[in-house]
Amino acid sequence: MGKWMDGYLHKLEMNRLESLTMGGAERVELQRSLGKLTARERIDRLVDKGTFDEIGSLVRENRLPRDGKIRPSPGEGVVMGFGKVAGRPIMLYSLDFTVMSGAISDQTAWKLAEVIEMAGRRRMPVIGMMDSGGERLNIKNGGTGLNGIAKFIRNYSVYSGIIPRIMLLLGPCTGLLSTVPVLSDFLIINEDTGFLWLGGEKKTEEAGGAEFHMEQSGQCDFIVQSDEEAIEKAQELLAFLPQNCWEKAPDIETDDDPNRRDETILDVMPDDPKYTYDIHEIIEKIVDNGDFFEIKEDFATHLVVGFARFNGQVAGIVANNPDEMSGVFEINSSDKYDRFIMFLDAFNIPLINLVDSTAYVPGDKWERLGIIRHGAKNLMSYSHLTCQKITIVLRRAYGGANIVMGCSQMNPDFVLGWPSGEFAPTGPEAIVQAVFHKQLEKAKEKGNYDEVYNTFVSIIREHLNIMTLSKDWTSYYMVHEAIDPRDTRSMIIKALMATADKYEELLDKRRFIKPA
Repeated sequence: MGKWMDGYLHKLEMNRLESLTMGGAERVELQRSLGKLTARERIDRLVDKGTFDEIGSLVRENRLPRDGKIRPSPGEGVVMGFGKVAGRPIMLYSLDFTVMSGAISDQTAWKLAEVIEMAGRRRMPVIGMMDSGGERLNIKNGGTGLNGIAKFIRNYSVYSGIIPRIMLLLGPCTGLLSTVPVLSDFLIINEDTGFLWLGGEKKTEEAGGAEFHMEQSGQCDFIVQSDEEAIEKAQELLAFLPQNCWEKAPDIETDDDPNRRDETILDVMPDDPKYTYDIHEIIEKIVDNGDFFEIKEDFATHLVVGFARFNGQVAGIVANNPDEMSGVFEINSSDKYDRFIMFLDAFNIPLINLVDSTAYVPGDKWERLGIIRHGAKNLMSYSHLTCQKITIVLRRAYGGANIVMGCSQMNPDFVLGWPSGEFAPTGPEAIVQAVFHKQLEKAKEKGNYDEVYNTFVSIIREHLNIMTLSKDWTSYYMVHEAIDPRDTRSMIIKALMATADKYEELLDKRRFIKPA
């Protein structure tokens, strides 16, 4: 080898060594003392061993900081490239907090914009690991130029619905950059170190932490206790997702019999409809091996959403949970529902709706919060779904909840119902109070109110029952077939097989417009 190359190889080696040392030994030690992995350790844990290839390692700070002090800036504070997770190619990036607290410069932003565009063009998922103090200040213009950040955010938005985008929030994320985790398809937050904050008034741990963004803002999908757990969660999540919107989510081999009948499913739902039950018990009995990957577990808990498999095929489950607020729809559950079904449709993942809801919540409080537009948004979204859609009515399908969860005229592929199911504009108790109020007044005077009331409720409930209403095929309230609850699993699998090659085309238009 000629000596003319020696100098260049030496420079290359020095660059690599500097990149590996990141922000220096002291900063690395500080990072670990905070209970956090370094940017490179996170990548090593995420990807298959030996599959990570870095790009952009030569980039360095090209502007003098405000204090005039030159600091190490390997990679400009972001390590990025491509690798494989369980053999699947992905693009990834990891903000390096040891380099100027992960604050992004112009070049950082342009690097991030590029890695997203590369992922989109190569039709592969992108996983980001955020740990950043925000935007970096400099003397020339007082702050990070917005062009690079705008390009990053635009690319991130443009490839929405084309490639899966997973974000791990493993440290702070503030300012304009805080919008990116929320733009992601899924956000995983480390409860101990993750902090998301746009700006403004003095921030607090309560308002910026993982629990807040799970339970209050609804912007968090998973809470974890460590970087290691966050990475494991991302790997588990990716297994349910396709490479892009043109490919199918990966099937797996399963030893769970597709025709399995679980006798204990009959014991979950109480005999008296006034009593509740936990929908998780039913979900676990019908999915492969009882494995359910729940999303936004502690947000709007009266609606349960997540991924599962049926005979090895990935599906998304949306289920009302009577154990929480009687499974009603309100503004938060509406938002939770809307976002999840739009993701499923974007990536052509089947939707399984398990229905047991007493409808949308009425009242002045909810009207002021915009319950109508939230419900209308659900109607608009479901009307445009073209993925496989299967509705299972378990017990109550009242009011608007019946429609948004996929009633017969909303064009689901199949509507199946347990014989205990009921269709109604409202519950039989309310109907009895409205229609038979005179008879109830007389019964109250005679002292047999409970007897008369229960008789009327029983009559109305029988009239609203699936077994009665579905005698009329052209009825608004009908199912394609009533099923034995013990056959729920096998019927879902058969319905998925029957619709595997379905083609549903919407009216030709540029886009639809959701309510505000």
